[in-house]
Amino acid sequence: MNTVMFKSPIFFLTIFLFMFFVRINVAQKKAEIILDLDKLGSQIDPNIYGQFAEHLGSCIYGGIWVGENSKIPNTHGYRNDVLEALKKLEVPVLRWPGGCFADEYHWMDGIGPRENRPSMVNTNWGGVVEDNSFGTHEFLNLCEIIGAEPYISANVGSGTVEEFANWVQYTTSESGNPMSDLRKKNGREKPWKVKFWGIGNESWGCGGRMRPTYYGDVARVYSTYAKNYAGNQIFKIASGPNVDDTLWTDGVMQVAGKFINGIGMHYYTNNSKTAADFDESGWFSVIQKTLKMEDLIKMHIKVMDKYDPAKNVALIVDEWGTWHNVETGTNPSFLYQQNTLRDAIVAASNLNIFHKYTNRVKMTNIAQMINVLQAMILTNNEKMVLTPTYHVFEMYKVHKGAISLPLELQSPNYTYARESIPAVNATASINSKGIVHISLCNVNPISEENVKINLKGYIGKNISGKILTSDEMNDLNSFDNPKNVEPKVFNNFKLSENDLTVELPSKSIVVLELKGELNSSIGKAIDVKNPKAKLSFKYYQKVLMYLPDFKELEPVNEGLIEQVKIPQTNDGSDFAVLYSGLIEINEDGFYNFYANSDDGAKLYIDGKLLISNDGRHAPTEVQGFASLKKGFHKIEVEFFQSGGGLELSVSIEGGGLKKQEIPASMFFHEAE
Repeated sequence: MNTVMFKSPIFFLTIFLFMFFVRINVAQKKAEIILDLDKLGSQIDPNIYGQFAEHLGSCIYGGIWVGENSKIPNTHGYRNDVLEALKKLEVPVLRWPGGCFADEYHWMDGIGPRENRPSMVNTNWGGVVEDNSFGTHEFLNLCEIIGAEPYISANVGSGTVEEFANWVQYTTSESGNPMSDLRKKNGREKPWKVKFWGIGNESWGCGGRMRPTYYGDVARVYSTYAKNYAGNQIFKIASGPNVDDTLWTDGVMQVAGKFINGIGMHYYTNNSKTAADFDESGWFSVIQKTLKMEDLIKMHIKVMDKYDPAKNVALIVDEWGTWHNVETGTNPSFLYQQNTLRDAIVAASNLNIFHKYTNRVKMTNIAQMINVLQAMILTNNEKMVLTPTYHVFEMYKVHKGAISLPLELQSPNYTYARESIPAVNATASINSKGIVHISLCNVNPISEENVKINLKGYIGKNISGKILTSDEMNDLNSFDNPKNVEPKVFNNFKLSENDLTVELPSKSIVVLELKGELNSSIGKAIDVKNPKAKLSFKYYQKVLMYLPDFKELEPVNEGLIEQVKIPQTNDGSDFAVLYSGLIEINEDGFYNFYANSDDGAKLYIDGKLLISNDGRHAPTEVQGFASLKKGFHKIEVEFFQSGGGLELSVSIEGGGLKKQEIPASMFFHEAE
């Protein structure tokens, strides 16, 4: 009987109809999003959109750098077409020189007249000979041209502490030492600002095969010699775990957590086939793998929270993206791969994940910028093409520096071969002008998804959108057809009172821009019965590395003060100050706040953390913003000083006010 049923046409028809209606039913379920503007998240650090450029294949040579004598149009050796594309992308931070290459790179071989620089063999990536024509000056000048902050990965595996310390001094010290003199001799009078320094790369693997606690000790040593010169404040990034190795994170945080500012993490979405060689099975597999990024982030954050509950150490995902098999006919060691719509979905899905963990994830660096792995740009001699991934980063740049909006998302599943993943993932943010951006990603390559968004506390008046999609799931941009996959105008949405309905096409990424007005409880003024001029302050004496829990300390002095200034009671010892009171806002609007401090400071408005500028550092200004109604609002400023320079100022901008230090006339306290 079973044999007869298996061979019967009715059996196959039944299976076909079952699968058809499963598809239809899944497609008909709505994705629902609740976006409550009474709930604000943390600021999305622009550095989450960072890039990575390694001496690998044609990323540097041929991709960025062609030399001044090249027939390819260039400016001082940098490709003009690439420079313009990177400027448009607004790259916030660029990691260099590696990767595995970093732990064999000796920086002094890459300075001075190019004709005198020694060549080297790139043993990690194909054994090619490099002439070192692209070195420290070329990299840091590139960062200045495109407006990116440099992130240098130092050689820990085969280098020395002295080599590292000299590199820091060469790049960032003003004068009065051999390294600054050498830099000036090589044509650069003023130092660069180099904030981000990596202490090795993949020290568990190609960077030395170290054990976590041993590496933790090494990181402490290197951290000691990462000196701050000429107002440059170093942000020290330890080599972090490979994928799910929480034992590495635990060991490094336990030993070195108090001596670093960040710890790296690497996770690639691996695929054994070439970038465009896939069917729905290959589509599903890659998307399913990339969504594991969220579980990995949560795993490592849990370990970091054990040693650093105040979240002073950032999680830096400084290598991520798709790692397909290389294109046919190319050098396997050069990791050259094409870039399809599937890669764009991977990029958007990961950015949506990173936005959810902005209180710990402060930087990511997709691998890599040009011609390697999940590249933004591909070049071939004089030709250049922008990939679908480039377009995702360009569409998403509206989220940089904005405040993330936590959202409640219920999504139907996209099911393939009895396995399921959410069909829709999303992110949202609000910027300092009150503009809301919502980014939606439909990973289902077959069915469109109907998305209903309930807007709480926001009245949308003007909506526009962009979409990135294509006819086929493996469509790409080639040198013959460079504009095959590009963003287009999207208007398949409808706003009805507080509900926004979006018809999200299959395999698509949509970014919506909503202009309107807040109608939430956030920013409402408080009732004050007896406001009096001046702020309250409490002064504490204690040696600190970070801001303390002030509830656990006893003040040695307290009183009233006109502005956020260092109290006259300061006798030169290390100290901390807690300022609290009221700020009077004269009209409704969005306000930018700025805290410039040396050392650490935090600023709260109505109990909400707007600015975190903690830790020991040179004068550094950090910005935050809030939507505030006319009237009184609670303000609190925390500050500590730990030797060296001393500076503290708090400024405001908005509501008709030009940027200025908050005047005494705006500060009050409530008298009893």
